[in-house]
Amino acid sequence: MKPTEDLKYEHKAITLMLNVMSNISNSIKDKKVFYTNDVEKIVDFLFVYVDKCHRNKEEAVFFPALLMTEYPADKMPVELMINEHSLGKGYLDEIVCCVENCKIGSSFSCEKIADCISNYVQLIQNHIQKEENDYFPEANKALSDEAQHEISKQFKLIDDGFVGLGIHNRYDELLKSLENKYLD
Repeated sequence: MKPTEDLKYEHKAITLMLNVMSNISNSIKDKKVFYTNDVEKIVDFLFVYVDKCHRNKEEAVFFPALLMTEYPADKMPVELMINEHSLGKGYLDEIVCCVENCKIGSSFSCEKIADCISNYVQLIQNHIQKEENDYFPEANKALSDEAQHEISKQFKLIDDGFVGLGIHNRYDELLKSLENKYLD
């Protein structure tokens, strides 16, 4: 499997979570009941699955490998993608803070959660679209078969660190649970 296929596979889980988040945000904006513990579980997923696993693959392995090739960095700067990762993490930090304030009764924080979730969802949806439509096809052209094989080996090492902890199984179950609760 090419490294870009591995990243696209992870994008499917991330996209599913973004859809759940979008529905939660809309519920908050419509003044419907929402559960802060679900938002906390989502944030945990985003910090671990997205940041520590997916983003780590991109920033520590994939992007550096691209920069060693004939990849058109002037047309598709890797720095832009890394900056978007940082922006996303900033939204997550805000969501965490707002959840804590919401739990102690601040209605303003609940509204702020909805805005942060919406901003995060829009940012990451656009980010995924750029990667899959622009960056990944160019990467597949620029990376040799040998380089792709090496990247895949590095990705497996990252994944293996999470498999032993049961992370993938836990998050698969969480996604199914939230999908049934928010997307049916």
